[in-house]
Amino acid sequence: MEYPLPDFFVVGAVKAGTTALHLFLDQHPEIYMSPVKETNFFSQADMHPEHFNRDYRHDVNVNLERFLEGPMTRKIHIANVSDWSQYQRLFRDAKGYKAVGEASNSYLLCPSSAAAIARHCPEARILMMLRNPVERVWSQYLMNLRLGKILSEDFIPEFEADSAKAQQGWGVSHNYKALGLYAEQLQRFYDHFAREKVRVLLYDDYRVNPEATIRDIFRFLGVNPDVPLDLDQRPNEAAVPRFKQLNYLLFQSGLVNRVKQWVPESWKGAAKQAMFSNEDMPVMAAAEKAYLRDVYREDVARLGQLLQRDLSHWVA
Repeated sequence: MEYPLPDFFVVGAVKAGTTALHLFLDQHPEIYMSPVKETNFFSQADMHPEHFNRDYRHDVNVNLERFLEGPMTRKIHIANVSDWSQYQRLFRDAKGYKAVGEASNSYLLCPSSAAAIARHCPEARILMMLRNPVERVWSQYLMNLRLGKILSEDFIPEFEADSAKAQQGWGVSHNYKALGLYAEQLQRFYDHFAREKVRVLLYDDYRVNPEATIRDIFRFLGVNPDVPLDLDQRPNEAAVPRFKQLNYLLFQSGLVNRVKQWVPESWKGAAKQAMFSNEDMPVMAAAEKAYLRDVYREDVARLGQLLQRDLSHWVA
C-alpha cells in the first residue's frame, strides 16, 4: 500500500528552536507531522550504528515495529529508521492533509541527506532554523549536561576533545564544532533544491517575534496562516541537574529513557522539577566567547554571503 510522503522537511539546526517549530507545525490542523519527530531516514548513508555512543544507543532504542502496528498517538522523539517500508508507514494517516512533514536535525549535518531527500521527494520544501553558532554550541553543551551525556564542567576542553575524537558523526560524537558550520550545510540544499524551495529562518528573528515567524512558515507551506497558536509552550528549556553524578548514571544506564516511555505526561513536569533546576545556570566566559567567535568567523562570513544578509554581529 502506498502512503503519502513528506512534502516538506525541517532539517535543523540542533539547539536552534526546531523542537518548538515542530510543536507549532503539529498544532496546525492542515499539517501532518511524522509521529516519530526525528526519523533520521535520509541520513542513513552517514549513519554508523556500530560506532554510536552509549547514550545515543539508548535514545534510539525503540521498538519501531510495535509502534507502527499501534495507533501512533503517543509520539516518539527520535529513532533510527533505516527501512523504507517502515518509513512510509509513519505517514499512513497523512491522507487529506495539505502539508506532510518531518523534522530531523541530522539532515543538516550529514552530507548525504540533501541528495537523498531530493531523490525520494524532489518537490519537497526545506525549512531550516539557524542560530548564532556561538550561542548554539553553548546551548548544546548545557543540554548535554542536563541529559547526562557528559560530566565535564570545563567547556573548552570538552569542545576540543570532542573535535579530536577519532570517530566522528551523528550519534557517534557530539559534533559541537561541526553542527555550527552552516555554510556548507546550506549549500548542499541549494545544490539539490531551487532556492525558492528552501526557507532559512534565523533564531534571532524567531526569538523577537515567534508568531510572525511561524505564520510566515505556514504561508510558505501553503496552509492557513491564521490558525490559533499556543505560544506558551517552551520545550527543551535550559536547566542543570540537581544531582549531577546521579543524573549521569541514570541517563547512561538507559533507565531514564525506559521510564519515560511509560510515565504519564501529567507526571513529567514534577519529575523535571525534582531532577533539574534553572537557577544558577552556567554562563559562558568572555574568553570562551572569544575562542568560539574565532572558530566560526570565516564560516559566518560565507553564510552571510549565501543568505545576502550581514551576520557579522554573530562573531563581533
